[in-house]
Amino acid sequence: MIAKIALLDEITINQIAAGEVVERPSSVVKELMENSIDAGAKKIEVYLLNGGRQKIQVVDDGSGMEREDALLALERHATSKIRTFADLKRSYTLGFRGEALSSIASVSRTTLQTATNSGSPGSKILVEGGIFRSTETVGVPSGTNIIVEDLFFNTPARLKFMRSIPSEVGSVKEVVTSMALGYPEISFRLVHQNMELIHTLGTGDYLQTLEQIFSAAICKDLCPVEGDYGPLRLTGFIGRPNIARGNRGQQYFFLNRRLFRSRLIAAAAEKAYDTLLPVARFPFLVLNIEIPLELVDINVHPTKMEVKFKDEKEVFRGVLAIIRSGLNAHVIDSPWIPRYQTPDFLVKEATDRSRTSSFLPLKTMEEAAVKDGFGQKELIPNKAASALHQPQQSVEEVSVETSFSLEPSTESGEEDLANGIFKLFDTYLLWEDSSDLVLIDQHAAHERIIYDRLSHNQNQKMQYFLTPLSIELSVEQLSTAQEKGEILQELGWEFEEFGGEAVLLRSGPQGFSVEQVEDLFISLLDELGSKESNQEGNPKERLLKIMACRQAVKAGDQLTGREAAALIRNLRKTTVPQTCPHGRPTMVAISKEEIEKMFKRR
Repeated sequence: MIAKIALLDEITINQIAAGEVVERPSSVVKELMENSIDAGAKKIEVYLLNGGRQKIQVVDDGSGMEREDALLALERHATSKIRTFADLKRSYTLGFRGEALSSIASVSRTTLQTATNSGSPGSKILVEGGIFRSTETVGVPSGTNIIVEDLFFNTPARLKFMRSIPSEVGSVKEVVTSMALGYPEISFRLVHQNMELIHTLGTGDYLQTLEQIFSAAICKDLCPVEGDYGPLRLTGFIGRPNIARGNRGQQYFFLNRRLFRSRLIAAAAEKAYDTLLPVARFPFLVLNIEIPLELVDINVHPTKMEVKFKDEKEVFRGVLAIIRSGLNAHVIDSPWIPRYQTPDFLVKEATDRSRTSSFLPLKTMEEAAVKDGFGQKELIPNKAASALHQPQQSVEEVSVETSFSLEPSTESGEEDLANGIFKLFDTYLLWEDSSDLVLIDQHAAHERIIYDRLSHNQNQKMQYFLTPLSIELSVEQLSTAQEKGEILQELGWEFEEFGGEAVLLRSGPQGFSVEQVEDLFISLLDELGSKESNQEGNPKERLLKIMACRQAVKAGDQLTGREAAALIRNLRKTTVPQTCPHGRPTMVAISKEEIEKMFKRR
């Protein structure tokens, strides 16, 4: 009888194990660079041929290895990082499993050259498909030079899943970028087919490193963030809303300087931006979290890209609070306005730095406990718009009929403002201010005004109907009204059950016509009963946004000059005049310089 179960040979075991560590060229680069950093390297260079399929070379000036250690490093489960299982819980090194080199060597032709700075001769070791081919003494500089050729030559099934050369190069570039952001004191260089893609100087200057990776234009809109929350410390940079992206490809998270992915951190950071960003726009983030190792598990996955925090809610609160503080200091309370930039095809000077996100889809986290009062400080308006120069103390009450104060203002310069406003397509307001041309979206601006008024008034003003309105609801809507009626009452809605699925609506918030009330009331019930509302921490805010949107003037509504001036006057008194409650910009400034670029004067 032939046995059905057999022991695998060592080479097959290594090749199977390699699948968890080596997925593509970027995996090889990541593992080798981590070893270089652990070896104390101050300079790391990466060279690629054919997207890494043909050749990957990683050269460092680290401590190097003696021959005995070099030979052991190519064996499975051989490492200098730990000695016992207990060391896993207190290891600050990037590599620790002892599988990287052996896994890489088992699926490629690998040459390792290394020498210590002791002056002793170096070693050159050749391994092919996990089989040692040769070992010799050579004269090489101190440090380690690893050449990986013909990746997956002996595993054709894995080779056929390799992506296109641009895709593989892009993935490697992301890895090198992440390492450079985590270690600004180390010089990194990436070269593909003799073309230099990344080169950082390793001076330790974080802003300089950011400029060398991205651009000076982006770095102008980055703000430092730093803070402590219990045992957690967070440092890094956050982007102003105007450099937000359509994906999370420019969000870099580090745990004790180790790159990792985290839905938790992304959710907390994006929650902090609140109304500063519209739906499906994601902030630029470079964040390093320092936390005692006993409060986090870094051994969740062989790639070490996922971690598990002991108290996720506290980490969420901490990241949220610190980033909100940074936004208050550098965005909310500082001059800032969204700016138009001339399209690249007109001036031929910008570089496309769009990145494909490597992050998994973010699921909204339920976090009802965090109520930090975001955006309650007065904004000092931006100098780009003269109409927004003078800080005010409060949001002006608006009339029920028009939601504008149409009374003549005593503020200096307002008559000139009213006379100098141009209306475009009955949707936008346009005026010239010194060297800027300023555009305002009347609907978005009015949304912000109304939202701030509603959110700042704890007790909403109500209007009682001469005849109560009978409204037929669905079973689900009635259930929502019964369960969450207190939230609606806080917003000025007074109602009672009227038999069956009907309710009798006696009052609603001021500012809405009787014709608008029924539809709005049902919309609010639908929102309260939605899955998204149940997942969000503060459903009242979502309802206020809906009410502000419904009450605001619309695109196509014709405003008089005085109404337009009133809108601008009220906008300048809001907490965040640059964006509507949904995060869309309320205004855009086009500089004289940008206009001159359009007409080829620059």
